Amino acid sequence: MVNVRVPATSANVGCGFDSLGIALTLYTTFGFEKLDKGVEFVGFEERFSNEDNLVYQTLLTTLKKLNKTISGVRISIENDVPICRGLGSSSTCVVAGIYGAYLLTDTPVDKQEIFTTANEIEGHPDNVSPAIFGSLSSSCTTDNKEAVTVKYDVDERFNFLALIPDFETSTEEARKVMPENIKLQDAIYSLSRLGSVIKAFETYDLTLLKKVMGDKIHEPYRKVIIHEYEEVKNICESIDSAAFFISGSGSTLMNIVSDEKNIQKIQSELDKLNYNWKAILLKVDKEGTVVLN
Repeated sequence: MVNVRVPATSANVGCGFDSLGIALTLYTTFGFEKLDKGVEFVGFEERFSNEDNLVYQTLLTTLKKLNKTISGVRISIENDVPICRGLGSSSTCVVAGIYGAYLLTDTPVDKQEIFTTANEIEGHPDNVSPAIFGSLSSSCTTDNKEAVTVKYDVDERFNFLALIPDFETSTEEARKVMPENIKLQDAIYSLSRLGSVIKAFETYDLTLLKKVMGDKIHEPYRKVIIHEYEEVKNICESIDSAAFFISGSGSTLMNIVSDEKNIQKIQSELDKLNYNWKAILLKVDKEGTVVLN
């Protein structure tokens, strides 16, 4: 029996569409145990307790890539990362499935190899990179299909307030609402902010972050499918908000607060809305995926 803990992630981080991602202190723990035959699922929702399960399918794909086999497996989950809320739940499954294949076959863990495989399966690296390596990362896939990531430090004083509603959004839905072509000035607006946003996270420069946190590539289109987006943003900005952005493709919204004492004030105002918003204080996770035994 092996156990793997994978952190939640928040992709895009405003201007870093499909490139920036950050690991947060909210976790899913997966267990893998060899069986004589077949597959069993423990702790998963009924809709995921079948052979289409993403962890299981990723495990099989990775075993094939490693040229290894197992006779059967029991996969268990203890999940604190909400599903389809823009906090990297699918990435936790992909990363865990790859780790499971390595650990069950006694293959030495190589995080760069795991990252490459995860990028191939997930299709883009912005969520899987911080899930594997932790902290804040900027990632891309080169013209030669090589997955490249750069990890940055994030000051531990940052308070990430995840605002999680009771409705889901899918990445597929969030991509459909985006235009096929982006105006040049909109691309420049976002790209020109990228370096400053990274520097602000490294140095805990809330003043700089408040000035440069913004995006015109994806957020103007995706906010339309997130119920009560404007109401939640107005609440945060009226109480305490150094930065406000959509987490991944939503529906979670992320607000960076300077004073933890303001969290209850924000929650009290959120309670007046219709979609059962919950404010959860998170910190940056700097370890990434951890093998627990």
